[in-house]
This record gives sequence, structure tokens and C-alpha cells, in this order.
Amino acid sequence: MIIMRKKIWIGGLAGTLVLLFAYSFLGSSAKPKIDTTVIKESALIEYPSEFNYRQSRNDCGPFNTAAAVRALTGKNIDSASFAQEIGWRLSNGYTLPWGIESQLRVHDLNIKKPNFKLLADDEKITLIQEYLSVGMPVIILGERNNYEHYITILGFEFSTDQYYIYDSLQTSSPGQKDVTADENATLPGNKIMNSRELIDFWRGGGMYGFWEWYGLAASL
Repeated sequence: MIIMRKKIWIGGLAGTLVLLFAYSFLGSSAKPKIDTTVIKESALIEYPSEFNYRQSRNDCGPFNTAAAVRALTGKNIDSASFAQEIGWRLSNGYTLPWGIESQLRVHDLNIKKPNFKLLADDEKITLIQEYLSVGMPVIILGERNNYEHYITILGFEFSTDQYYIYDSLQTSSPGQKDVTADENATLPGNKIMNSRELIDFWRGGGMYGFWEWYGLAASL
């Protein structure tokens, strides 16, 4: 039985590596097009404070997936159930981007996965503004405290260079350990980052040499 389990584990790892190489070589090589005509001066996707759930250990993937569903449907989806259901998780609990993508599709959401890596930093930010301007939340993979971490971008204000973020690792709200503290007041999400902070966070993202500058935008 132990030998069988080892074979299954090795086989699963080999299969994942094959998929990773296919992802690397078959992924979109075209530079994303940016439609500046739809970009607004500001955009806010409604996301009330009670939606700012604080993640359990290594669950930023499913918690941000649930956040995108809540943002688009207005339904108070249970993040904990997403953590139990999501696929493509590693043994340490990390969620590969494929898990986020497949779970969004299960909930009938459409996704766009532009190759952000081909864009200059200012173009990356401009494309995010485009998606937010048409009501599409954006999930990106970056680095926080030397760990890979997903966050969801829910709006922006161009004049002040502010981006409104849901970060499931924010400290707990006093008396509510399952909900994060909210630094945004009535604005969506629970914290604010400027474009430089966003880029610096994003720059640290990636797993095993793959998914650098990973991001997706979701819509109904």
C-alpha cells in the first residue's frame, strides 16, 4: 500500500509538471490589447464590509475566489465551503491558479487571463483599470511576508492613485475573528494600495518558475 501511494504521488507530480510545461509553452504569447476608451476616472465594485472574511491557513486562493463571486453576484457565498471544494491544491495547502479558474467556472463566471508578463508596469495598471471600469474584479498573485498570496482588486480612483483591495490576511476585526479589520470605511475591500505598491506586491508572485505576473478578471 505504501508503494502504491508513492507511485500515485509520483504519477500525480509528473502529470502536474507536464501540465506546467504545456502551460508555459502553449499560453498566450500575444501582447494584450488595452481599450482605453472604456477606462473611467474611478470605478467601484460594490463589496460591503461583511464580505471581508479572514482566511484560514493557506486559503487565500479559495477565499479570493469566493470574493470574486460575491462581488459579481452580491450573494454572501461561504468562503470556508470554497476552501473545502476547490481543486488543484498542493500538499501544503497552496492553491494553483487552475483551481481558482475552475471554481469560478463552476459558479458560471467568465474569466479573462491576459498575459500580463508581456506588458510594461504602467500598462499592467492600465489594463486593470480597464477591467475594473467595466465591473470586472481582478485577482492577482503576489508576495506578502515572503509567502505567495492572492488578493482581489475591487476598484480604483485615478486622481489619488488608489486601488481598493480585498486582502484575506488582514488582521481580524475586534470581536469578529472570522472577519478582517476594514481600513476602507465605505469603499470596497479592506485596504488601499497605490499603483507602485500593487506592482511591487505582484512582482513577487509565481510558483516554481511559473505564473509570474499572474492575474485574471472575472465577469458574469
